[in-house]
Amino acid sequence: MDLPLPAAGRAATFGAMPRPRSFDQQALLDAAQDLFWRNGYERTSIEDIATAAGVGNGSIYGAYRSKLGLFVAVFARYCDARVAVVDEIVASHDGTFEDAVENYLAEIVRDCTGHPDRRGCLMLNSIAELGSRFPEVLAIGDHANARMEEILAARIAESAGSGEILLAADGVRPLAAHILLVSQGIIHVSRTGASLARLEDVVAATRDLASRMRAA
Repeated sequence: MDLPLPAAGRAATFGAMPRPRSFDQQALLDAAQDLFWRNGYERTSIEDIATAAGVGNGSIYGAYRSKLGLFVAVFARYCDARVAVVDEIVASHDGTFEDAVENYLAEIVRDCTGHPDRRGCLMLNSIAELGSRFPEVLAIGDHANARMEEILAARIAESAGSGEILLAADGVRPLAAHILLVSQGIIHVSRTGASLARLEDVVAATRDLASRMRAA
């Protein structure tokens, strides 16, 4: 049976206004993302993040309750940003189908080689590290992958529907999945130290395959 709160407790519970967060949320998420991305989840502590962001441990726990809570916020934000990049490059591209494929994969290469430590992709890294332990991480990652595949499929369907490329309707999804997997393969081999030339060769070969689908 629940006991009534003392008068002071009732006042504290119902009368007090929640204190506004006195730190920059985006700066905290940026600092946490950088550390989780470079070091992985297990090798990153709340203390590391607090130091990097210039906030107290208590502020982080007050806002996110746990390291996992903070990570999920960082991870969801990162995945949303990746989907937005794919949408901007692929869905908004006015050139040919092979141009869209090349630009998408070239952006992946630029992102991979833009980090001297070749840290790969936070989404793929985290799914591999945490997906079997934390269902929410796997669900966010799977949803992001599905959204990116949908963007690619819409672009492919548009090209097939206009007669730009020769592809049956039942080939749209497999081709979208293929292109997405090529991009993830680029990320993986980049992380293992593949040269820029090798990555660019993959992009060129994929563009060549896409160009062979063009209607005569």
